[in-house]
Amino acid sequence: MKAIPLPDNPQFIWVGGALDQHTRLLGRHVRADQHYVQWFEHQRLRRLLQNIPAEQIVLIGHSYGASTAAKLVAKGHQVNLLITLDPVGWGPVALARIPQYCQHWLNFRAANTKANFANIVARAGGWWQHAPLDFAHQHIDIDADHALVVSKALTRLVWSAA
Repeated sequence: MKAIPLPDNPQFIWVGGALDQHTRLLGRHVRADQHYVQWFEHQRLRRLLQNIPAEQIVLIGHSYGASTAAKLVAKGHQVNLLITLDPVGWGPVALARIPQYCQHWLNFRAANTKANFANIVARAGGWWQHAPLDFAHQHIDIDADHALVVSKALTRLVWSAA
């Protein structure tokens, strides 16, 4: 995996999925000096995106949180780096618009699609699977289910100075 350039003074915004307030699959990775919102906190997320310089924003979301983040970027909220971890969500998303509003979009897909609780929940929620393939700057399959993709993907990230 090629190194992902971090902006100067990166401002991390994490967007948790539907069950993250209970499972903390994404939330456990958030440091005290970073921002965390739940997938349904659209107004709070918009305010953060408006109040932080776009060139500093690293936006990371899992499941419904990834869909929420991607939809806002597609609507014109600029970010430096968008990382989507196995996005899930219903409704149209203008995936082709996302790359014009971010310097880099990295999408991870949970490649282990065996029938288990996490994967069944993702399927019921509108699992994107390969939808970002033609639009993300990088689309990476991870041998993990929908829940385990978070920790496996985040441990694979290699950061570099911008």
